[in-house]
Amino acid sequence: MTESDSLIVWSTAGVALTTILSILLFFNALWNRDPSSEKAASLAVRPNPYLYLDKVLHKTTQTFPPVVNFPQVVLHFSAEDPQRRTWPESHRSRPTVFGTVYPDDRRILVSKSVSTIAQFRNLDYAMENCVVHLSLPVETDTFQPNTSLAKTSAVDIWVLEDSEELAQDIRGTAVARAPRRQSLLRLATLPFSASGSHQSPAFRCPSGKYTTLEIACSNASSECHVDFWQDR
Repeated sequence: MTESDSLIVWSTAGVALTTILSILLFFNALWNRDPSSEKAASLAVRPNPYLYLDKVLHKTTQTFPPVVNFPQVVLHFSAEDPQRRTWPESHRSRPTVFGTVYPDDRRILVSKSVSTIAQFRNLDYAMENCVVHLSLPVETDTFQPNTSLAKTSAVDIWVLEDSEELAQDIRGTAVARAPRRQSLLRLATLPFSASGSHQSPAFRCPSGKYTTLEIACSNASSECHVDFWQDR
């Protein structure tokens, strides 16, 4: 065997050994995954911007005026679907010279066969008591809510189980599922009227977490249909 042949043999053996080690390390990592580390990685997607602020302000008694929180995700699903699979997000996209624009308009659609889920990200620190405020948007020169409302409509507001951030599935490429209703956590049954407003009792909404609500037709409502668009 010549020197060049020996070099080829040893090089081939080295490559084969490296490949085998890489495969073994891959499967070892796959079999010995730590679920807690995966959970920590998912939690790190939205880091806490108020780290240790509770220790700095633990003696403060300052209060703040209320702020309006707009749902970042609004999805619909069939009220008859036991798996609660959500549909692709309704949107009002329009072409412009700069490309397709997706305005921050959200569609609320509730009927005997359709429920709406709305997810809010609780951003503000020390403002962790929330209420759901129901009122129909006003039509203006620049915004058309396209309201369709049955006069006797009444809706139930349900708090859903803790969930991760829902995707804005505007392309319909993923299937999300609405979280289950929390047992006995129906916030309120509220009428939807063409004028005026109604609000739920206050509930806890921890800072940095997500509040996911379901809006569904109440069984007490003989005729129920609510359909409108809301802008930020």
